[in-house]
Amino acid sequence: MARERISGRLLMSVLLVAGLSGCAAPPIANAPSPAPVVEPALSEQDMPVIRTEYVHSEHRGVPVELYLAYPRGLESIEDLPIVLYLHGRDGVRPTPIPYDTLASLERLHREGTIPAFGFAVLDGGYNPYWNDGSANGDLAAMLQDELPRWLSERGLGDACGRPFAVAGISTGGFGALNYAADRNLAGHPVAAVGEVAPALQVSWEGMREKEAFATEAEWLAVDPLRRLDDLGGVPVGVWTGDSDPFLDGIDQLIERYSNIPVVSFLPGGHEGAVFEAVGTEFVEFLADALPAVD
Repeated sequence: MARERISGRLLMSVLLVAGLSGCAAPPIANAPSPAPVVEPALSEQDMPVIRTEYVHSEHRGVPVELYLAYPRGLESIEDLPIVLYLHGRDGVRPTPIPYDTLASLERLHREGTIPAFGFAVLDGGYNPYWNDGSANGDLAAMLQDELPRWLSERGLGDACGRPFAVAGISTGGFGALNYAADRNLAGHPVAAVGEVAPALQVSWEGMREKEAFATEAEWLAVDPLRRLDDLGGVPVGVWTGDSDPFLDGIDQLIERYSNIPVVSFLPGGHEGAVFEAVGTEFVEFLADALPAVD
């Protein structure tokens, strides 16, 4: 397809129905908030509140960092809608989410452009594709089985502690598509998927170089491009560099999936200059998918 920027916002009213799995919200336990971690080039007022703490994951077998970001000045974060954000290869340091995305969340909420919501990140380790049976443990099971409990304990997410949407960058984009597919098959779909330069390979030769899967069969079993029907029509937004090395796979996603209301090609490759250029439109896309409030 032509390398042109297709922008704009799609107003969506996709309502996640709480309780489809028969869950009940546990008592709220607000964890103490450490000092916000702020990128040096930005002032504290430019950034949202950032909380980090550790939770023990049975599916990873280790304590993992739970990272939460949400706008400043909220009277309460009880029942705050959450976007699950899956980080890329290098993990949560120095930040799992591009700084411009965090700053856009804070600025757009302060301006009254978007309702309040937050991001939740779990540390999936180095080079995660967010699949079970990985070198880092059963990451997909951690997201599906453990994250809702951890969010519920903090009064976040829907009535079952589930995020309303999912997003991912690079290998996290690979995982975000699978998370959305799994949620749809389980009967409680997400309302939107945000993809920033998703690491989608089209050949085993390319995938094998990433040293994330032992065999081609293991990769094929979780390849998001082979699971597009499992997404169930959820809106997917895509932001990528026009010379990204994963462009063949990204093009396949765009061409083969029927509901991609936002596609942005930006000058550059798989690099920070691209990742830091998408914040405003990316946050607006996710905000448009917020569940309706009666």
